[in-house]
Amino acid sequence: MRVLVVYGTKTGCTAGIAEKIGETLVAAGATVDVKRAEEKPSPAGYDAVVVGSGVRASNWHGAVKEWVSANAGALKSVPTAFFTARLTMGTNPEKADEVRAYTDPLIAETGVTPVAIGLFAGMNQPKVFSLPERLIMKMMKAPEGDFRDYEAVAAWASETAPLLGLS
Repeated sequence: MRVLVVYGTKTGCTAGIAEKIGETLVAAGATVDVKRAEEKPSPAGYDAVVVGSGVRASNWHGAVKEWVSANAGALKSVPTAFFTARLTMGTNPEKADEVRAYTDPLIAETGVTPVAIGLFAGMNQPKVFSLPERLIMKMMKAPEGDFRDYEAVAAWASETAPLLGLS
């Protein structure tokens, strides 16, 4: 079984999560390709797809949204899962509904209904942000650190594997 994992990231946070999802699906028996949305990978020939993004200004990355829109037809014909990485998931788990809602406009616009939606904590490491972003994070009093929980990512990927068609 072939699985494509597509993601969007600015700071590398979501890349790490996408890679962990890929590793977990490989361990479950899949052949997996992990690609940035900016590479515009074709979903043709894949049996399942996982798509994820970090959140900027309350939105998924534009390249990821564009990729999903451009490939909606193909994504509707194979099991597809979405995941979102957001700093607030690590600092306030009560924000899960808010973070989950970032996928709603994309689902409504494209008609792609995911078999699963993963919500993962992100990171705030100022050295990877631009000066304006650092200032915004400071004004928001965002906690600094890497809150990604790779065990939670692997657990979600393992739970999602059967929904993607892996036995």
